[in-house]
Amino acid sequence: MFDKNRYLKNIIESDALASHKMAFVSGPRQVGKTTLGNSLVLKEENIFSWEDPIFRNDWIANPKESVANRQAGPVLLDEIHKDPNWKQNLKGLYDLKGKSIPIIVTGSARLDVFRKGGDSLMGRFFPYHLHPFTLGEQENPNSPNDFLQIKASLNFPMNDILNLSGFPEPLFDASAAKAKRWSRLRSERLVNEDIRDIMAIQSLRSLANLLSLLPERVGSLLSINNLRETLQVSHGSVSSWLQVFESLFVLFYVRPWSKKLTRMVTAEPKFYLFDSIPIKNTGAKTENIVACHLLKACHYWTDTAQGHFELFFLRNKDMLEVDFLITNEGDPWCLVEVKSGQLTPCKNLVTFAEALGVKHRFQLVSKVGYDKLFAEHNIRVVNTEKFLAALV
Repeated sequence: MFDKNRYLKNIIESDALASHKMAFVSGPRQVGKTTLGNSLVLKEENIFSWEDPIFRNDWIANPKESVANRQAGPVLLDEIHKDPNWKQNLKGLYDLKGKSIPIIVTGSARLDVFRKGGDSLMGRFFPYHLHPFTLGEQENPNSPNDFLQIKASLNFPMNDILNLSGFPEPLFDASAAKAKRWSRLRSERLVNEDIRDIMAIQSLRSLANLLSLLPERVGSLLSINNLRETLQVSHGSVSSWLQVFESLFVLFYVRPWSKKLTRMVTAEPKFYLFDSIPIKNTGAKTENIVACHLLKACHYWTDTAQGHFELFFLRNKDMLEVDFLITNEGDPWCLVEVKSGQLTPCKNLVTFAEALGVKHRFQLVSKVGYDKLFAEHNIRVVNTEKFLAALV
């Protein structure tokens, strides 16, 4: 079993809690948020969950008194975003006790999606995104500059992440059959439990059908019209359901980047899934895993104030495309193209790299151990597993 001290533990202690800020930890269902939170508290009495009816009633009646019996050290408030007035109640608790009570808030949804009025928490918290395990996850992750050296230990083989995903339960069970069952049950609970906390859905069956259509479309331009026609529902319904999926960390969008270039596609985004198990196509699954690793790195480096990193893709009207562009502070920083067997730089990567003047350029290939710098184009063609292991 991997050490319970996930990659965010040290930074939460030295960053948010040391600065008397609340730590907001959000991420997909069953990614390990509660386990991370438990590792940060000193006493079991300091763990408070919305699922506990006694605490829930106490919190609604008086947030300050609901944690009155705590012991020394940080307090964990798990899933309190399910309280319609959670931000207002949390603000009141922090303003009264924030200097003496280190507060960690964990939730399986983006912690701004449940806001229904009330005072802002601006300036009172630092946000952190907890992602599934990745190939080279470590307690003290690489900085943006360190990873470019691509010297890292491999904690999980690529095949394990491909077949089991990076979610703790299926990954450590090490059974592909159990991983598929876990993924199916997780999707069912997502539809039947989590989504009910956000909005009233008249037809959960249609929403479940939409969820089942997504794996075969991973990495493609999003077409709401195509999904609408397949499901025989309105454009607005599909759009709102996709927003819910994004809010609950089911999927994430990678949007096109068009600054400084002409004839670029600027409309539809591509999307990827946090749970890669339902994706059947090997090429699409590999691209999905690369996207998840890159997003995790962007979130970590941004959350820890090492820059403002965002993930995009490039595509022009001539159908030339590069899979991923990472920007830092709005400027092109790193290009990543996912290829299986092409061991020399592809035309699209060369074209966009030169047009943008991007300093860091990678092409990922499946050949084990392959790592070669093509100095003419300053493009490093490297084994996918080796590259991903160097990220966060």
